[in-house]
Amino acid sequence: MDRAAPNQRVNDPRIVDDGPAQPAIVRGDGVTDTERYLARLADRSFLNLWSYPNVFIDKRVGGRGDGKELCDLLVVCGDHVLICSDKAVAWSDTGDVKLAWRRWYKRAVHKSVDQIRGAQRWISQFPDRLFIDRACTTRLPISLPAADRMKVHGIVVDNGAAAACRNYFDGGSGSLMIAPAIKGEAHYADDNVEPFAIGDVDPGGPFVHVFDETTLDVVLGELDTVLDLTRYLAKKKCLIRSGRLISAAGEEELVAQYMVRMNGQGEHDFTKPDGSACADGEHVSYGSGFYAELTSNPQYIAKKAADEVSYAWDRLITLFTDNMLAGTTLVPQQQVADAASQEIPVRHMALLPRFLRRTYAQFLVDALKEGQKADKFMRFFLPGPGHPVTDIAFFVVTVKVPGIQLAGGYQQYRVVRQRILEAYALTLLRKHPQLRGVIGIATEPQPPQGEKPGSSEDLIYAEQPDWSDQCVRDLEQAKERFGIDQPGNQRAHAVSAREFPEVILGRAASGNLTRRERRAREAERRRQQRKKR
Repeated sequence: MDRAAPNQRVNDPRIVDDGPAQPAIVRGDGVTDTERYLARLADRSFLNLWSYPNVFIDKRVGGRGDGKELCDLLVVCGDHVLICSDKAVAWSDTGDVKLAWRRWYKRAVHKSVDQIRGAQRWISQFPDRLFIDRACTTRLPISLPAADRMKVHGIVVDNGAAAACRNYFDGGSGSLMIAPAIKGEAHYADDNVEPFAIGDVDPGGPFVHVFDETTLDVVLGELDTVLDLTRYLAKKKCLIRSGRLISAAGEEELVAQYMVRMNGQGEHDFTKPDGSACADGEHVSYGSGFYAELTSNPQYIAKKAADEVSYAWDRLITLFTDNMLAGTTLVPQQQVADAASQEIPVRHMALLPRFLRRTYAQFLVDALKEGQKADKFMRFFLPGPGHPVTDIAFFVVTVKVPGIQLAGGYQQYRVVRQRILEAYALTLLRKHPQLRGVIGIATEPQPPQGEKPGSSEDLIYAEQPDWSDQCVRDLEQAKERFGIDQPGNQRAHAVSAREFPEVILGRAASGNLTRRERRAREAERRRQQRKKR
């Protein structure tokens, strides 16, 4: 057997010929300070493969010059398209607050709404003419969803009025008040305008959300995944256009109410305190202070601590997307991987909400530890009721790197690991015919303490094949060769879609728990007791 150099590992993953790379995808990072800040928040919340600052269209002034900017930020993930327009407009203190508000609103909000409407029209007419560079040479690398599935969310981010807002209300957070009765031109067109209040800015079109410099951090801090944010936006739109909401002291108060209340389908929603929906003719109004109370509640703090592990799932996604953007994604025995096919599994990973990422990440961390005890280990996550997608399942496989030097080194190990990953994927699809597909992640188990670093990750997306006799025979041969379906090398877990911490957290922050929430807390207490036995 060959010996590794003293500063190398046996079958060292750092000694691998990566081969040729595809051209990198170079995204913009925003032009102004506020655009760059928005881009950083988007990368954190929606992750880099699906967030594109400063998208352009090949429409030039007089047929000359560079392309025209479509919007300040475009997020495309699954069926969701977020069109964001960012404006930084200084507040002009004229001595007449209503006049100053009208001027500021027209420049900061009204102009952004026009940009969003134009972007929506262009996307619907020319979805293949979107570019990530001003010269319009590099097309948007993410395909837009089909028109019948596309869910567009318009978002205005305005900056510049927070200090004036605090002065006007003699304190507070500086966030704009939400007043749904104000519609369209009533925000600025007459002398009876209500300063620092936002309603339905374009009642004749799809709803447009308005965040300010205060509430942008709150919204993307509490709802920091594509699914969490878009679910909130949809429920907020329904609340405002239903006529049930009289007013809210700020966007942060809406976020807090949404976080702590659940409807009968187990979804966050703007319900009554007991979880029931408002009846016709009933109205609600949310004052100030509830969000501040929520964030100081011990259960909220515990929820944030419990969420920490979930960011391991985000980091895993980013490991794959960084390589995809750099053009360096590799699949063993192939050339550079096709970016479109690789986007499918990471998109499914990115469309998990935060509380499910917490569960999946913990299973992933545990699998990396458990994998130290066996040459091969698999853990399977079976989706439960309430999952955003119930016919796609995840699994993770760890395969130890052999302790003897392989003739083909680490590349040989990775080729075999890829075949094991494929065999597991087909095995699971065969066992669970109700599944449309599975997404598998393969890596090394967590290395023993003191071992030199270095690892890799493989990703697969497999759908139900045509189970011909030959396909079944090939699978049985692969299972026998790799020892799949042997006791001890795999474990399946049913993953429920129950977001318990938010449920009891919110009611505890605002008063007594409802009967449903008391039952849920008691059930959770019994479950924890059973786990300790």
